Amino acid sequence: MFYYGVAGESMYLRQELEQRGFLYQYTHEDLFDTFDQWGKALYFGCDPTAQSLHLGNFCVFMQAVNYMKRGNKLYLIVGGATGMIGDPGGKDSERSFLSPEQLQTNVTSITNQVQGMLEHLRELSGHDFDFEVINNEDFYTDMSYIDFLREVGKYITINYMMTKETVKKRIEDPDKSISYTEFSYMLLQSYDYLRLYQDHGVSLQIAGSDQRWNITTWVELVRKKLDQTVFGATGPLILDSTGKKFGKSEGNAIWLDPTMNSPYSVYQYFLNTTDEDVERYLKLFTLLSFEEIDAIVTQHVEDPSRRYGQEQLAIYVVTTIFGTDAATQAAAITSVLFSTGDIMSEIAALDAATQSALCDATGGVRLQSGSYRATELAVHVGLASSNGEAKKLIQSGALYIDEQKIDDIGAEIELKDSLLMRKGKKGKVFVLWQ
Repeated sequence: MFYYGVAGESMYLRQELEQRGFLYQYTHEDLFDTFDQWGKALYFGCDPTAQSLHLGNFCVFMQAVNYMKRGNKLYLIVGGATGMIGDPGGKDSERSFLSPEQLQTNVTSITNQVQGMLEHLRELSGHDFDFEVINNEDFYTDMSYIDFLREVGKYITINYMMTKETVKKRIEDPDKSISYTEFSYMLLQSYDYLRLYQDHGVSLQIAGSDQRWNITTWVELVRKKLDQTVFGATGPLILDSTGKKFGKSEGNAIWLDPTMNSPYSVYQYFLNTTDEDVERYLKLFTLLSFEEIDAIVTQHVEDPSRRYGQEQLAIYVVTTIFGTDAATQAAAITSVLFSTGDIMSEIAALDAATQSALCDATGGVRLQSGSYRATELAVHVGLASSNGEAKKLIQSGALYIDEQKIDDIGAEIELKDSLLMRKGKKGKVFVLWQ
């Protein structure tokens, strides 16, 4: 069964997990003593159904980091096997299968991503982190289907599996269904825990609260088969002050891959955190001490309009995910795009790499040098959908190039350097020549 975290406990690990907002449910009281003793092993898993983790995964990653900074080792299970099936949880229909080649590409990408984030956190915090990636496809290389049934299927009953809420909904609703393949998913994940315990001494699995049922199944398998106690712990579902699920935007994940979400867009996501969420997010998504967080919050509340707290949060998170250079560029781009001063001088002061990132962040384009009509440029960069609309922008005084209003619908622009196009007050696009 799960217990729910209660504030005020004396054990340091538990106290910090609670104060940071990570502790929601756990299977045994002993896990805190165990993982306060250093040198233990825990894991969390992700299926490589995409080439990148997203902000929801980042919540669990930071939960794991708080165990790791005490000298415990993290095993990241990247599900090369389970990814071939797909978790039925949260889905109303069967997932599409990915090819083995795409799954392997995703496994490699996610592995590199986590390794990069831990390296960035080493630089930020001074902590060292013990970490290893395992692909659970390796567990099944020499296992037959009969072996799997004897090794795992014998210990978990159909009755137990059918009481899982996400399975029950798919079975009971006549408009939905669940295949035997997806139904077996929790057995595969249970075997992950069994093998990790046997091969590496892993005794804790962490996850988001939506994995509660899966964790209890895995803990039960180890208990029944080996008569050993292993632990599970979940963090709460992270919601912002409006009740919106953290890490999702209109149902779409915010990815941690710079080719899928630019560092600037992630920076802006956190820069737009509400004042009410600043302290909570600093505790969840940084390794800053509580004293450092208190100092940031104190300075922030003196003048919330400066958004100092959001800025510190955004810099730390983007540095963790993408590195120092990406965070510096994102901050510089933000300063330029929201400048109230001489924006052209500020752009000119940017180095080439940051100007290139500015182009990407604004949805800009790279054009061959030469002469272009202003109307043609406006369409090319997406500020107008047609030449006719571009002419109307000019006639209404709403089109600017390098902060100079364009008055002539036939104006020719010589592109021999970068330029900034603006539609109205906010629609800015940076153009580079190549």
